[in-house]
Amino acid sequence: MTQTPNVIGIAVMQRLRELGEPATPENYERLYYDISGLPRPDKVALSQDAGYYADLLAMVRATVQEVADKTANLADELGEKNKGLTENVYTLRASRDKQEILRLLSTVVMQAGGIQTTVESSQRDLQETRHSLSAMQAELAETRQLLNEDALTGALNRRGLDQTLSREIARAQRSGGKLCVAMLDLDLFKLVNDEYGHEVGDQVLVHFSGLVKSVLRKSDALVRYGGEEFAMVLPDTDSRGAMFVLGRLQQVVKKSPLLHEGHEVTTTFSAGVADLLSEESGHALLRRADDALYEAKRAGRDCIRTAA
Repeated sequence: MTQTPNVIGIAVMQRLRELGEPATPENYERLYYDISGLPRPDKVALSQDAGYYADLLAMVRATVQEVADKTANLADELGEKNKGLTENVYTLRASRDKQEILRLLSTVVMQAGGIQTTVESSQRDLQETRHSLSAMQAELAETRQLLNEDALTGALNRRGLDQTLSREIARAQRSGGKLCVAMLDLDLFKLVNDEYGHEVGDQVLVHFSGLVKSVLRKSDALVRYGGEEFAMVLPDTDSRGAMFVLGRLQQVVKKSPLLHEGHEVTTTFSAGVADLLSEESGHALLRRADDALYEAKRAGRDCIRTAA
């Protein structure tokens, strides 16, 4: 059976009953990740994110309430002014006195101008509100992107990996499609830091990330998994396709060393590849790809191995 959140939730509740444990948020969360096999999110990051989104939600609610108040006031004002304008028009129709007609015409013109001023003022207020909401939307999109990205390389971080992998696994299992994950590790990266310093080491990571992105499709995802270790999520791809992509990457990396103060800083990488199995969780898929990576390391580095 496909591991959808609903299916996992039912399994969690059944397990809680079997253990005789109360369905507290803490117990539910613990069993949810145990059963699904998904990596547990960072508690500190979640609490910080929750505070940010709570503040942003409060801002949106206040802005929407302001819009509601302004439109309600506009309706009331227009209603009163329209009533006065209508009364004066009826009086104007019935009047026979020239001076009275001129006075009423002047009043009608003033009332019409007042309505126009009210509408224009409200329009400006609503435009300002719309700009505020657009700014909030842009800030939210930027923040969401930053929360999912590694600050150094611009690749996805572990949080971004969790979301991307969960989405792609669900899509592949739903459609019966293929999904492949590759784990990559820069060989002997510590020697780069020892010889050139950590600043150059960071440049190597950024340079390598750029080379990886150059061989990936738009639908693929690059993740900085930790330190000098990366992951690639390849939808609609099997291990043969992943091996082809990694072979191309090996050629690109060898032809494109990082230049530092007139010297070429060369690097190689080892990789492990795993195809998504039926009913497999994201955690299990990553673990098999990581096991294949260690096989590549034990085989002498600068090579690629496929998970069993």
